[in-house]
Amino acid sequence: MAQSHHGIRRILDNHIVLTVLRVTLAGIFIYASWEKILKPATFADIVEGYRILPAATVGLVAMWLPWTELVGGVILVVGVWTRAVALLFSGLTVVFIAGLIQAMARGIDIHCGCFSLDPEAVARSWTSLWQEFLLLAGCLWLWIGHWKEPARPREEDESTR
Repeated sequence: MAQSHHGIRRILDNHIVLTVLRVTLAGIFIYASWEKILKPATFADIVEGYRILPAATVGLVAMWLPWTELVGGVILVVGVWTRAVALLFSGLTVVFIAGLIQAMARGIDIHCGCFSLDPEAVARSWTSLWQEFLLLAGCLWLWIGHWKEPARPREEDESTR
């Protein structure tokens, strides 16, 4: 059991794996932001379609969200504040999942607006939620993989006494 724990930790801590994951997530969020930034009114219509936000906040969310995705993605590419951005993106992904689930549970035929604003895009379904959970797993993996244990005080060497 302890051996498998170390193997998992080795994968989580692998610098190459974490770098590929970081850059991949950055690309996903940057790509996801682009069309929403270029067409904020169309994205606002999609946000409104979820029927969970007060009308007064829809425009604010439609303007704020894609810029958060873009800036966070760029920060991940650069490789600074990785844990903070991974945690932010994890939280956003949980909100995306909750929004999709509530819309589908209420019978709202919706496409998420994540990567396309095309009104003819295929509506999200219960079976397509795996994509959101995969994104969440990647964000959490990046967050956990960049967790640094606090430095332990060195034990005094016999020769220094």
